[in-house]
Amino acid sequence: MKHPLILRVDRKFVPTQPDDFIGNNVITNASGQCVGARIIARQIAQAIQSANDHDHQALTLLINGAPGSGKSALASYAQHLTGCNQWNTTKLNGTECRIERVEEIAHSLQLSNLFGDWRMLRIEEADAIPKVAQIRLLTLLDDLPDGVIVVITSNCRLTDFENRFQTRFQAFEIAGPDDTEVESFLLRLAPELGKIARQIATFATGNVRQALLDAQGILQQS
Repeated sequence: MKHPLILRVDRKFVPTQPDDFIGNNVITNASGQCVGARIIARQIAQAIQSANDHDHQALTLLINGAPGSGKSALASYAQHLTGCNQWNTTKLNGTECRIERVEEIAHSLQLSNLFGDWRMLRIEEADAIPKVAQIRLLTLLDDLPDGVIVVITSNCRLTDFENRFQTRFQAFEIAGPDDTEVESFLLRLAPELGKIARQIATFATGNVRQALLDAQGILQQS
């Protein structure tokens, strides 16, 4: 029988509340202020609630951060809060966003939504979107109908995007959790890790996904 921690990794756990995230830290650096994933989760929940209160006003979110800091989990959280599923979500990698594909999406978003109050366009690795497609996306973003949420994630810095692109989003820069938070998270899921949880957390340097996979490997061995 698999350990609960392994099941959590295998099933791609989808967070349903801010407390499912770790990261309450705030860091100020040369590019501005970065905050932990739990803080951002609360801000995303507030943004979606506000949009719901205004007849599902269109929403655009840009989530930046290092690998394993929680970008995809935050995008999944936004998807959960808006009730979007496989029928009303378009999920792409930035490399798939050719201008022809963007044209198709722009057309489809203008059609009536038959599957709920919200539709989602979700783009991972947005820094890989070709420049010409980024320019076409500007018009798409300006013409979004109500009931559409666009969530894009990226490993690059906000300043690496063109200003006219990033300013069309509510932007979030994630600060990875510190070693103590990662250690506590691992011990909450698998107390038997004991002192080795500290070693895993230190080695992961804020990459929660890496910490979970390392813990999974140790649990499998034992």
